[in-house]
Amino acid sequence: MPEVLIPGAHPDSPRAAEPCARARVTLVRPPTLQVVNSLSYYGAIPPVGIAYVAATLRHAEHDVAVIDASGEALGQSRRFETPIGPVQMVGLSPAEIVERIDPATRVLGITNMFFHEWPLVREISERARARFPHLSIVLGGENASAFWEEIFRQTEAVDYCVLGEGEATIVELVARLLRGESPQGMAGVAWRGGEALAARRLSDLDAIPWPAWDLFPLENYLSATCPFGVNRGRSIPMLASRGCPYQCTFCSSPQMWTTRYGTRDPRDVVAEIKTYVERYAIDNVDFCDLTAILEKEWIVEFCRVLEAEKVRITWQLPVGTRSEALDEEVLRLLYRTGCRNVNYAPESGSARMLRAIKKKVKIPRLLKSLHTASKIGLVTGVNIIVGHPEERRRDLWQTFWFLQRCAWLGSQDASVMVFAPYPGSEDYRKLKAAGRLDMPGDEACYLSLARAGRSPRTYNPNMGRHELILWQFGLLLSFYVSAYLRRPWRLLDLLRSLWTGREESRVEMLVTTKLRQVRSAL
Repeated sequence: MPEVLIPGAHPDSPRAAEPCARARVTLVRPPTLQVVNSLSYYGAIPPVGIAYVAATLRHAEHDVAVIDASGEALGQSRRFETPIGPVQMVGLSPAEIVERIDPATRVLGITNMFFHEWPLVREISERARARFPHLSIVLGGENASAFWEEIFRQTEAVDYCVLGEGEATIVELVARLLRGESPQGMAGVAWRGGEALAARRLSDLDAIPWPAWDLFPLENYLSATCPFGVNRGRSIPMLASRGCPYQCTFCSSPQMWTTRYGTRDPRDVVAEIKTYVERYAIDNVDFCDLTAILEKEWIVEFCRVLEAEKVRITWQLPVGTRSEALDEEVLRLLYRTGCRNVNYAPESGSARMLRAIKKKVKIPRLLKSLHTASKIGLVTGVNIIVGHPEERRRDLWQTFWFLQRCAWLGSQDASVMVFAPYPGSEDYRKLKAAGRLDMPGDEACYLSLARAGRSPRTYNPNMGRHELILWQFGLLLSFYVSAYLRRPWRLLDLLRSLWTGREESRVEMLVTTKLRQVRSAL
């Protein structure tokens, strides 16, 4: 897999891009979709991926504008009915987005991170094409990287899809477009009628400019407390690493990032945090890395630099991390430097299922780490997926007992989602090859595979949709009943959180979010 440096990131780099003409590039983040009657509780958060792209394009001396449809209109929402229930769209409408595009724009870049966003992204692209026929329209993000063939089949409005890490690729693509050249032979670009070459990985993460938050309505997010983790005040998302060396069958990460894992210099990460504390008065950092902690040496060094610099914040690992590096020494360091929430991602309590999904997790080690973390004072959670095509009922019973052990050992949170085949994943490819997966162009198809996992069908030959939903709610209910029976004072913590708005756990975040959605619907 070729590795590249960011063009223009280091002026003395022998591989820096040659100077090119200045272009007006407009980047669009679509509005946020929330499935109301689901267990999904994440809303609009500052879009760190497109903020990196904006910074890199500006560093290459292009004129960059951003239309952040969510951030510019966090208080604006529209509720509509779908086959999976009510859905709320937060932010500017596609028509309002296109109205804000500067006619001088030469390249329009739209981020398409999630599968369920595609109908919105398609509508934005088609409206933009109708109004500005001269535009080069480029999509990027995880869904664009995995779904590009279907994107080109469904609409003629999109010209290019950037595959994988986008910073170096978009700079080169814009340069070629300005010179009137074809992207023929470019790695990391899919284009209509052309052959897509493999995405590229960046060799020096510290050479990438920090996210260009000054181009985004960041204060709107901060003042409205839109965190990626639980609400611990003014929160900003950050990346300390990229990629994941594992190949879980349900995950599209290998398609987006390959299996190369890279980390930033801990000192650079801390310097970025300090800058945000001084510039934006943040209280909390949410690390949204795919796999946050893999190397003990890295996290120990990060914590020591954070202590040495006397940075007083809280920070969280909300995505889900692994237990290998989280021994007692590391966990105490995490807590001492402000870490308060750690999520583990076993996905199943069945050893057979862990092998089937290629999840290289040792359950005894994970339970030991989780127990130690809880004793130290960290709020811990576990992520579970049910309904994988290979899963059987006895696997779910093993997951049930696993969750009971987690609750007894002190875990405060559990997330149980129904399996959904995401484009780019091994499971998606297998189901499609077997003729068990079709992708109509209607909006309901994509919304059904939103983060809520509320698919109108099941991909498991042994259990139907309704049975899986019963398992989902049953596992969650039994976990929280056990957790509160073991530690009843946590019910008081939940009530205090609802009163003060200060969250400690994901269940508090879920209850707060759902109450807010109910109030907004009244």
